[in-house]
Amino acid sequence: MKQTMMAAFIAAVLAAGGTLFPCSTFVLRDGKSLLVGHNLDERTPFPGAVFVNKRGVAKTAVSYAALMTGRSIPGPALAWTSRYASLTFNAFGRDFPDDGMNEAGLFIGEMSNPPAKFPEDPAKPRIFICLWIQYVLDTCATVAQVIASASSMNIEGWGWHFLAADRSGAMAAIEFLDGKLVVHRDDAMPVPVLCNEPYDFEMQRREAFLRCPAGDEASAGEEEIPRFVQAEDMILHYEQLAPGERKPAVDYAFAILNALDRGGTQWSFVCDLNKLEAWFKTASMPKVKHVALRSFNNECGKPVKFLDMDSDFAGRANGRFREHSLATNRKIIEQAFAAILRISPDFEKKIAQLGETREGLIARFAAYPESTRCPGAGPRGGRSREDKP
Repeated sequence: MKQTMMAAFIAAVLAAGGTLFPCSTFVLRDGKSLLVGHNLDERTPFPGAVFVNKRGVAKTAVSYAALMTGRSIPGPALAWTSRYASLTFNAFGRDFPDDGMNEAGLFIGEMSNPPAKFPEDPAKPRIFICLWIQYVLDTCATVAQVIASASSMNIEGWGWHFLAADRSGAMAAIEFLDGKLVVHRDDAMPVPVLCNEPYDFEMQRREAFLRCPAGDEASAGEEEIPRFVQAEDMILHYEQLAPGERKPAVDYAFAILNALDRGGTQWSFVCDLNKLEAWFKTASMPKVKHVALRSFNNECGKPVKFLDMDSDFAGRANGRFREHSLATNRKIIEQAFAAILRISPDFEKKIAQLGETREGLIARFAAYPESTRCPGAGPRGGRSREDKP
């Protein structure tokens, strides 16, 4: 398939889908806890699932073109074996996360960023943007390794940028602007927050907002406090409190997420990169659930487990995870594409004009995990006992 045709396909899909997944992500420190909080916002309910991904799984990259059209652009192949187990939050089924944390204490998460334009190098392998997130969690332990990965391949998909953080306290905003990789880290990332504009723009808007006289924020051109500014203010407030005056860090992280909700938050979660634990809730099911990555048997060959994020219970979630299958994966993906259709009714018409169908997309997304394997065990590895509750 010619590259120009793929570019036209992507443009049509994005035009039909609009700006999906506006989000907010931040890092909060509290003693031994290093927390990442994230909101996924959308104007209609958007389903999702939490997956526990195994170490030792062999995978091969798939391009965006192959998933969306069934036809790939020629280029170098990319194969890897997962070094780390991970916990991920997925809209489009197994191996296609939006965000996640691995057992090395690394987090990476996406936020919509409409100006994104990815670099293009025919000498590098191609990988679908969600699968790149899984690749990072499979193979990387540090923010520096994530940045190196971002420059080593052609990442393909829709307009996203990323916040990465590791348990050492390192973090980075990773963006793709005007066909170039742009990274803000260390002193170049003084505010540990990323929303839906390029980081430089957020910092410029922050400066304009802070220059406004008290009570005259409207002169900065904002109808409300920007989420970027509000998150920073709440983080600074917490860090300035004496330890005995602080509420539990996870509770405060959710307080920040609640404050950043502008009426469309569909998912909220908090990950502790030191304890390897996560807490999450959804708009449809606001009961907070807790999951510990270390409590699962994460060796390849053990059943892959997942949990519907909208499950109706509160508290410890490990024992509620179910065994993944092709059928359950299809259901997750069907729900995701149904949500996109609710957001943008023209989506199906646009893909039909290009000779594609929603069913074809669903089938290709669902089939990808069937190509992964435990080395020496055949596709998808073997089956064994249940994970520890």
